[in-house]
Amino acid sequence: MVSKVRRLLLAGVASGGVLVISACGGGGEEAAQPSPVPLPEPTSSRQAVASDNLGALWPFTVDHGTLECRAGVQAVFVAPDGKSYALNDKAEEAGVAGVEPLRANGSGGDKISLGAVRSRALRLCEFAG
Repeated sequence: MVSKVRRLLLAGVASGGVLVISACGGGGEEAAQPSPVPLPEPTSSRQAVASDNLGALWPFTVDHGTLECRAGVQAVFVAPDGKSYALNDKAEEAGVAGVEPLRANGSGGDKISLGAVRSRALRLCEFAG
């Protein structure tokens, strides 16, 4: 009786293992996301940035622009058309237009977080005068 139970358990484990392996087999239809291209270390209060640098974290409807830190702690995104958009409250308080018109939606329909570009822009502040 014990050997019969052991065989049933082993058969169950073996078939479960096959299911796990086949479920992880990578036969999906989704295209692989390319790895983001790292930005170089900043050397001034301005830095070019593109969707290639942030991949799925890119929060804008345009594919590139310039990050800036102005007057100490004003995080700003400059779009390809030259228009500036505030990435933080300090920039909005200084009169820079809100960034909402450029915000992209993620796959769930919510706006993509500005955290990655805001953080990068604030890193430029050490160079701002």
